[in-house]
Order: sequence, then C-alpha cells, then structure tokens
Amino acid sequence: MFCLKAMRHGRALLRVSIDNHPQKSDYMLISVGAYVHPQNPVLHQGSSINFSVVGSDDQASGHWHSVNESVIVLHTQSGQAEAVGEGSTQVSFESSNVKLRTTVTVLPGSTLVVEAPKEMLTNVPFPSQGFSFSVKFSDTNDKINTVGSSKGAPYDCRVDPPFVGYAKPWIDLDTGNSFCLFFPYSPEHLVRTIPKLKDMKPYIYVSINASMKEHSHVSGSASALFVGGFSIMQMGKVID
Repeated sequence: MFCLKAMRHGRALLRVSIDNHPQKSDYMLISVGAYVHPQNPVLHQGSSINFSVVGSDDQASGHWHSVNESVIVLHTQSGQAEAVGEGSTQVSFESSNVKLRTTVTVLPGSTLVVEAPKEMLTNVPFPSQGFSFSVKFSDTNDKINTVGSSKGAPYDCRVDPPFVGYAKPWIDLDTGNSFCLFFPYSPEHLVRTIPKLKDMKPYIYVSINASMKEHSHVSGSASALFVGGFSIMQMGKVID
C-alpha cells in the first residue's frame, strides 16, 4: 500500500514497480483537480444536502444545475439541494474553468406507521394509563422496525382536535416498542374549558399524529372513535 499527496492541479504519470524487478511495472495516469463534495450521495425523499466544490478558486463565479428537477431541486448559487422525488440524476457545477458533476440517488421517503388500540376510547371512567397508539418506522423495504431507544423517543405526538386531550411519546424498555399515549381530558374539564361542547354528540373521531423530531416530514397518524367522553352542565351539576 502506498499514499499520494496532491501538490497542485494537473496530471501526472505514475509508475509502480516491484523491488529488484524494475522490468515488472505498471503505469497509471492521475489527474489532480477540483471535485464535488459529497460524491455520489444517497438521500431519502424530503431530505436536503449542501453541495460544495473542493479544490477550486472559481466556485464563487460558478453555478449549480440539476439534470432532473423532479428528483433534485438545486439553488443555483449556494448548492443547497432538496430531494423531491425518487430516482437518480446528475448534479453539476460549472464555472469559467471548471466543469464538475456527481450522481445523486433518491430513495422513497420513510414514514411512521401509527396504529390505534383495539379498545374503545373513552374518558368514562378516566384511563389513568392512557390509550396506547403504537408507533413504528417503515423503511424503504416496507419492513416495519420499532423506533426509539433508552435515550428517549425521537418523535413527538399530537392530538387532533387538541381540545379532547393530549398525547406524549413512551417507549417500553422491556420490549423496545414505541407508543403515543393518548390521555383524554375528563368530562368536567371539557365542560369548564369548552362550553360549546354542550351541543355536541357524545362521540368524536380523534387522530393521533407522530412525527420525527429531527425530520418532521417523516410522520404518520391514526384515527379512532372517542365515545361517551363529553358531559353537559345542567342545574349546576355535571351529568355524563
């Protein structure tokens, strides 16, 4: 094994031979110049990346170009790129003295799979442990893998409509399974905070949404029927 150090731009013919056998040798042509960084990246749909040119002084006067903008959209001056569609395309940089390119591959975007519990959602009686909506990660092969670790859940949970209750992420450390725990507000709380609920039906559909903290475009949701969760105020009393 040997190492080479590039000193300046240009081409050099390298001769490689075996000690004591100079007649057994080989040659290779080496070009030293600028290149696009990173080289041949693989991205997921919805992610972004910054391209740059290494080893050139002409970057400020050049511009970036995407061969297929349905796969990669580029800012022509900065090199900021966004993966908008599945496929493969070339990204190029051109200036007065340099023409460089690299290939970019975009894989389908990943999603979170949220599954509603089988039991009926209600706040009568109040569920002290909450209702468990499982959260799993669907990769590009449609294989379902559990997300999360002992360091904490890497996703957030949200309830829609928000006046019904709240949700928080939870990981079962024994099994490694991840959940959004839904806690509905009590009937008394709903009456005090949402007076308009007096005219509502005693059921509503609730959606639990999960999204990755560092990649909010990776998300998923599930809906379930919320039954018997509202009270009405009558004659100063709370009636279920």
